Amino acid sequence: MFVKKQRMGIALLAILTAALFASTCFAAEGETVKVQGVVNATKDANDGITAVQLAASAGTYNVELDAKGLELGEMDGQKVEVEGVVSEKDGQKWLKVLMFTAAE
Repeated sequence: MFVKKQRMGIALLAILTAALFASTCFAAEGETVKVQGVVNATKDANDGITAVQLAASAGTYNVELDAKGLELGEMDGQKVEVEGVVSEKDGQKWLKVLMFTAAE
């Protein structure tokens, strides 16, 4: 009986350690913010989006080019409100887009 309780304690400790580690990794990524600004997309000769930036009053954000970032790039020249996760890489602000809407 003592062995079962000891195993349960070890399993519970392992689960809690894994949960703490996972939450620390995700929290270190950045903070979620809402930013308004104008979308600036750079395209190649084949009209493919190669870079997207969001020019906001708080500065310029480089947009990560995942599916949502490329979708945002299609709104080139338009004012938008973006909800995303901000992080800093090499002294520049990067924005992982979670959702966005056209702004007035």
